[in-house]
Amino acid sequence: MTVHGLVRFIGELMPGRLVATLDGGLFGFTERHRLHLHLNDGAKVEVGSIALGGESQIGKWLLQLNGKGCGMVTDWESVQELLEGLGAAISRVDLAVDFLEGEYRVDDALTLYDTGAFINRGRNPELDTQGSWHESGQKGRTMYIGKLKHGKTLCVYEKGRQLGMPESDWTRFEVRLGNRDRVIPLSVLTNPDAAFVGAYPALREMLEAAALEIPTQREETKGSLAHALYHMRRCFGAHAHQAMEATGCSAGDLIEEVRVVRMPRRLDPSGIGAGLAWPELQAQMERLKS
Repeated sequence: MTVHGLVRFIGELMPGRLVATLDGGLFGFTERHRLHLHLNDGAKVEVGSIALGGESQIGKWLLQLNGKGCGMVTDWESVQELLEGLGAAISRVDLAVDFLEGEYRVDDALTLYDTGAFINRGRNPELDTQGSWHESGQKGRTMYIGKLKHGKTLCVYEKGRQLGMPESDWTRFEVRLGNRDRVIPLSVLTNPDAAFVGAYPALREMLEAAALEIPTQREETKGSLAHALYHMRRCFGAHAHQAMEATGCSAGDLIEEVRVVRMPRRLDPSGIGAGLAWPELQAQMERLKS
């Protein structure tokens, strides 16, 4: 993968012409390529950046898309497939839901907090408030539930007032996830609603979506064999098929080539004791699909 190739790939998923311009470094990377999208109406929008280079980064790359850039992507399935093929990981993602008519407001979020609706694993997350809480102000109010330094926070703020509309009821609920002590699944790109409502119990009533809770690594120290095989199929099943099609190797040959004879570090041994039958394991994997 080259910078030109990555820019071309992303550009095919956006309306207009995507251009990369070399502009200094970023976060310890020696090269930063700013991404600008030239729209058909003549407008030019900065949508993100690509960073690479530097001994401290040991060959890693960084792809950033800002809010405008995310809004321009027309095919998140292709983005997810690319990142899966590259073995990439998400280090930060923001998931916003707008209530334009104030269906849920800052006051509602505060009430939910006071009644314990954000309690997760026995305790309320930290609460911080900023803005015009004690007087009428144009800039509005903001509350933060949780801390991003711990990997997860919810920011609730009066978006309309932030944009200079003092009579607006437009309120934004924004879940911000970081990869500290947790792995953010790439499926968040194609199913963001599930990750949004799964962040805190209180959010599950706000969207009609199945909750996908993203556990911390300390919490998910052990996993099931079915869970691991399900994700192996989702991420690498197509690669296995192509290997067999291209080379004519048998399934047995392929398995022996990639098999590692040891117990996986994050696998719960209690789930694979004597008596675990293949049909039972298949049934567990099928349940994960639903």
